[in-house]
Amino acid sequence: MTIALKAGAFFGQTVSARLAGAVLSEVRHDLGRTVPQHSHEHAYFSLLVEGSYHETSGNATIMYDSFTVVFHAPLMEHTDTIGPAGGRFFMVELLPHWTEMIAGEGSLPEHFVDLSGGDSAWLMSRLYQEFLTRGATTELSIESLLYELCAFAVNIPEIPRQEPAWMADIDRHIQRNFAETISLAMLARDAGIHPSHLCRAFHRFRGRSIGDYVVGLRMQLACRRVVETEWPLADIAAEVGFTDQSHMSRIFKRLVGYAPGAYRRRVRAKFVDRT
Repeated sequence: MTIALKAGAFFGQTVSARLAGAVLSEVRHDLGRTVPQHSHEHAYFSLLVEGSYHETSGNATIMYDSFTVVFHAPLMEHTDTIGPAGGRFFMVELLPHWTEMIAGEGSLPEHFVDLSGGDSAWLMSRLYQEFLTRGATTELSIESLLYELCAFAVNIPEIPRQEPAWMADIDRHIQRNFAETISLAMLARDAGIHPSHLCRAFHRFRGRSIGDYVVGLRMQLACRRVVETEWPLADIAAEVGFTDQSHMSRIFKRLVGYAPGAYRRRVRAKFVDRT
């Protein structure tokens, strides 16, 4: 008998969160085990963070090394064997919103597919960090990373070798509006392309995801305001687009290495030392 699992349900110790129309879960197994045959309601990606693992569906078996990424079709029946030392996984389940959004790009595989690491592993690792930190731009960052990740599992149009003409318009729009809520669907509609194509092309020609680009612009302005003004940190956070001071402070420390107040004191001390 096959056990049917709903969104966010996995064998093992599981912590889940619904973000950007997907269910993100960290799953831990302290010891090795083989779980019974089961299926998942939704399509999902899995990343093995640590440990050893293999899964079997029909006559096919995939052996996982650390940071192996595998796409699973919905309702696919399979069994899992976790190695003797246990394992830690990160799972991303695509709710119906996502399967509808990417339908225009092609069809999802009907079985499971080893995405062979590389960019897919980087994207899943970034999603895992967003899941763990829950930063102020989590929804946007996760959404843009998900579009890029889904592109590995569907038949997508070839990205041109030269930067498309619409890229400059997208860039200008983001630079003018980075402190506001950015809608990937709106950007793609204005450019006349699919959102997943937008996200992959932007990453290829700008070297970062749209979410990272927005965070970078916000942080540039935040750094200027912290150093050049006496504004309270809460006012700076509101101006540059973070939801509140604590969100800005967490991201500021993660990217700059210091909390905003400490950064202000350190930079100003250096200015004083030069006089």
